[in-house]
Amino acid sequence: MRRAIAPLRLLAALAVLCLPAPSARAQTVEITDLGPGRAGRWLRDDLRAPHVLLRSDSANPIALRRDTTYTSTVIVLGGPATVASNVHGDVVVVGGDLYLHPGVEISGRAIAIGGGVYETSLGHVRGGIYPNRDFTYRITTRPDGTIVLEYQPLELRDLRVVTLPGLYGVRIPSYDRSDGLSLPFGPTFSFDTARIEVDALATYRSQLGAVDPSVNVRASIGRRLTVDAVAGRMTPSNDRWIYSDFVNSLMTIATGSDTRNYYRADRADARVAYRFESAVSTLTLSMGARDERAWSVRPDSGATGGPWTLFSRGDAEREHRLRPNPRVVDGTIASALGGARFEWSDQGVTLAVGADVEAPWSVPGDGRFVQTTIDGSTAFPTFGTQSVQIESHAVLTAGDTAPPQRFAYLGGSGTLPTFELLEFGGDHLFWAEGRYIIPIDRVQIRVLGSPTLTLRYITGAAGIGHLPSLEQNVGGRLAISILRLDYLVDPASRRSRTSIGVSLFR
Repeated sequence: MRRAIAPLRLLAALAVLCLPAPSARAQTVEITDLGPGRAGRWLRDDLRAPHVLLRSDSANPIALRRDTTYTSTVIVLGGPATVASNVHGDVVVVGGDLYLHPGVEISGRAIAIGGGVYETSLGHVRGGIYPNRDFTYRITTRPDGTIVLEYQPLELRDLRVVTLPGLYGVRIPSYDRSDGLSLPFGPTFSFDTARIEVDALATYRSQLGAVDPSVNVRASIGRRLTVDAVAGRMTPSNDRWIYSDFVNSLMTIATGSDTRNYYRADRADARVAYRFESAVSTLTLSMGARDERAWSVRPDSGATGGPWTLFSRGDAEREHRLRPNPRVVDGTIASALGGARFEWSDQGVTLAVGADVEAPWSVPGDGRFVQTTIDGSTAFPTFGTQSVQIESHAVLTAGDTAPPQRFAYLGGSGTLPTFELLEFGGDHLFWAEGRYIIPIDRVQIRVLGSPTLTLRYITGAAGIGHLPSLEQNVGGRLAISILRLDYLVDPASRRSRTSIGVSLFR
């Protein structure tokens, strides 16, 4: 009799090991907002399929022991989990970290929402490891037993009503040939637990000797709907796409080579935007209105002095810090605004395309035009560690010729280096650059690492009333760490440009 009982006990023990943990519950789970990206959508799909649902917290963390097997996906809610088991499916932890211990075998994905995934070299995860620290879900339970997961971003909000961001209210400064030093200062007022923020700023502009007031209001109505409004006096430019404020400021301080044209304006601008999301993409649509009164700003053709620079002296001043701004037509433009931006990323491939449309109903001189500004970029891998990057910028104008304050410019550093700085301009513009990046992995230089060779092709043009024939630059770049050597040539004129610098920008 005893001999018959022993095999039965062995079979019973094996059966227990293959069953879900006793704490598993068959409960309904409702996600009110999936959040951005793929993690929430994977969780939704796993909840719809057969799964084991476990509750955890910091005092009683879940531990899936070694030598146990789960025949379906395991979902842990509320806290950390350690996994050393064999799981036929995904392992998802919501609201904590996922620790993989030796012996773990997961046939699907290891996902942490609101935490990290900590790997082990003595286990396998066939579907990949996906930590997500940007957001989590607040977990509540209704009286009927339904578990509700509410999207909750993890960024910390300052809930004080009045704050002084930056250095006691002093924001990030900028430097350019028209304003000199622009130094914004002011408090931020927060309402409704920071869902509404109001920046009240006064910006000192050293070269103009002026202090410009402005107010910027940002409101979040839910997670996807936002309202943004700004009103004040400012120094706009249509050429900010070339370099960021930081890079343009550094170049202006160093050599006076400001890659923007400017004008002055009193402007009120308001937009409402709504974001649509999928697992790998976002689409943001916006609409609004703008009222702008513009006038010209220094330097003009008679300027004899400008902001201080390190190296721009003598004849170079007329081409750099004293280069005159194009004159604009004084007057008011009142416009309807529309916009769309699409971003997609998957399997190492990224794509971003944005378009902004301005349709004025009031223009100086009673002209009628509609202007569309388009930006695009994409990047994707090719062979081994090699990759391709493409960037583009376009301005298209329909109807009458736009006033000069709606002109865009290119030429020189950042666009077509073999031409003069902002040599081409108008209400029609097209620019694109393609880069084929080849890391030279076999060469290793101490401290600096491996060099990178980049093949470059640039094309662009700008004109008034129509787009003229495109100009071209071709060449290459050799970069080691932040150091770079560029060589570009215009195939038509044979003009070339060689430069040595640091890789703070394209």
